Amino acid sequence: MLVVMGGGFFLMTRMAKRQQEKMQAEQDRRLQEALVPGTWVRTHSGFYGKLVEVDGDVVTLATPLGDETLWHKRALLGAEQPPFAAAEEEETSSLEQADVPKDTEADEPQA
Repeated sequence: MLVVMGGGFFLMTRMAKRQQEKMQAEQDRRLQEALVPGTWVRTHSGFYGKLVEVDGDVVTLATPLGDETLWHKRALLGAEQPPFAAAEEEETSSLEQADVPKDTEADEPQA
């Protein structure tokens, strides 16, 4: 009975390891496809930058202010738009809505 349980446990761990290797290979493939200059990427530490250049294992990322930093390719998590780009779009649309004049007569209380 113990041999059967041990064999089952061994097979389960092997299957889980193979699945994890497949997922890692898929993530690496998607990252390789995303390594195109001009693409926004996120690092494992949470840094967002626009890809400027790839030179072997070193990538150059630009901040929104234009500063460039060097990172190892393995530090990249994947291609991802920064969250502040969406916030800027929301602010622009809310400012456009704020420019529309309101009907002030409907807002005033009547005596």
